[in-house]
Amino acid sequence: WELGIKTGLFNVNGDVHTQLFTVPNVGVHIRKAFGYIFSARLEYVHGTAKGLNWEKSQGYVGKGSSNPWSANGYTGAVFYNYKTNINDLSLEGLFSLNNIRFHKSKTGVNFYALAGIGGMIYDAKVNALNGTTSVQADFNAIQNGSWKTRKDIKKAIKDKLDDSYESDAESYGDRRPKLFGQTFKPVVHFGAGVAFKLSNRVNLAIEDRFTVANDDLLDGQRWAEQVAPGSNVLTQNFDNYNFASLGLNINLGSKSVEPLWWQNPLDYAYQEIRKPKYMILPKPVLPDADGDGVTDQFDQ
Repeated sequence: WELGIKTGLFNVNGDVHTQLFTVPNVGVHIRKAFGYIFSARLEYVHGTAKGLNWEKSQGYVGKGSSNPWSANGYTGAVFYNYKTNINDLSLEGLFSLNNIRFHKSKTGVNFYALAGIGGMIYDAKVNALNGTTSVQADFNAIQNGSWKTRKDIKKAIKDKLDDSYESDAESYGDRRPKLFGQTFKPVVHFGAGVAFKLSNRVNLAIEDRFTVANDDLLDGQRWAEQVAPGSNVLTQNFDNYNFASLGLNINLGSKSVEPLWWQNPLDYAYQEIRKPKYMILPKPVLPDADGDGVTDQFDQ
């Protein structure tokens, strides 16, 4: 068995540009081997993702009180933003890729791939107001941004808004199941990682896990930009999220026994060949035809 805790970068891949560094992002897991190659892991992850566009948008126009920009009195172009808290619980299968070694008994580095299924709930918020006041006029004064000017535009936007994220993002309402008052979605995970052995008890792991959620409101925005603002055209792709993490793992149980993904199944056979402990070897029988106690090969 293994117990692990991790932290790292949590980001939503959606319609609004993601911000890399957010907190808190944490994961905990319990893992058990079912062989030298395959192990299973039960994992809980809490992540906070933020995003901010430096291009102006008007796709929200005409979407009524369910949209936070319309609900707060905006009628012109705005800069989309969001803050989303995500909690997911999943069961994952892990496959060790390099612990079977023919020329080395053990390794201090373990590469693995993972896949799993689970469920997640999320709560998306939008920072649309400075206190209780909309900043439509201030947005109008800011020029539409580009990749080259994105840093200046983002700074200008942040100067106009507080950091409260006071408004609920647009949601599916009762059209999607809820858990603890938040939208629930089944999810699928894919990923890979590498663990570095620090001792027989402790190892350090670097991992990247990508989650397919098939939900278009993780970033609080789902309307495509059209020539005529207010057209009811959805964006092309669903939102998904990614968790790149650094984790500390502790092996549970006997100090002398590591989980099977750290062990080489060929090592036992090699040990027996080098220094037999359990093999029954026949006593050597050398021919002595005349029975004089001198084997034939040395007998004159």
